Amino acid sequence: MTRFLLLLCMLSLLSFTSTAQNKKVGHLLDGTTIDYVYETVGGVHVELFNGQFHWHWTSGPDKGDTGTAPYQARKLSYKTYLVSFKTSNSSFVTIIFNFEKKLFYTSALLDPKTKTELVLFETGAIKTIKLKES
Repeated sequence: MTRFLLLLCMLSLLSFTSTAQNKKVGHLLDGTTIDYVYETVGGVHVELFNGQFHWHWTSGPDKGDTGTAPYQARKLSYKTYLVSFKTSNSSFVTIIFNFEKKLFYTSALLDPKTKTELVLFETGAIKTIKLKES
């Protein structure tokens, strides 16, 4: 009976470890490029490499603006990722990319604690993807 309980405990630990490994967080999308368009804000070209989220606004009121911030990504399901980053001015952005359906959802706090503070809660379509998954 003792051996059975020990084996059961070991199997439980092993299954927990494998489950935890599937929930990796990190730079899982390094090597990926994405062009996406918000319904109301404009278009963005993004390149993810070396743990950095590089963006360039290609259309809309912020056209021409660029930036870079360290990012983290978590795989939620098949070709669906949660990506977040914090910019140098403390803006915090979270994006869910569904690469299979070519949709994305963004929630962001931009320019916090300033007169121009803005909460962004938008969605849109992914136009092109060069996806590299880790």
